[in-house]
Amino acid sequence: MEEYQGAKLTIRYCEQPPPGSGAEAWMPPSLQEALSSIQAGKHASWLARFYNRRRQLADTGRLRSPDYWNTEGDLPNGKNFYAIKVDKIRAYGWYSNRHGGVFYVSHFAFKKGQKLAQKDTHRVIENWRKIEESQT
Repeated sequence: MEEYQGAKLTIRYCEQPPPGSGAEAWMPPSLQEALSSIQAGKHASWLARFYNRRRQLADTGRLRSPDYWNTEGDLPNGKNFYAIKVDKIRAYGWYSNRHGGVFYVSHFAFKKGQKLAQKDTHRVIENWRKIEESQT
């Protein structure tokens, strides 16, 4: 399973590499799509900043708001989902109730405007239901 372990949290991704693939070089498809919206020469810099924020979230359990972190919307259980922010790309996710000490990254998206896109809310909720409400 694609994940990052920190001192306080494990960061898991809803998007996973295909079985038997080399996970080391794998990148979530939504991240590939979001990165295509920025200049190719800025991809390495963006990834470095995202990995730094992911490490900080995993090690401390939180990020400085609002520069790196926003509360974005509501989940079906009445709790919130969040966005890790790096420029105009967001990693949307939530703190799991079912899996203690885990923050799930639903997907990545390039944010064109100020408002949260409805398709991103739907995608987070769909992924949340698969993880938090599944019977397995």
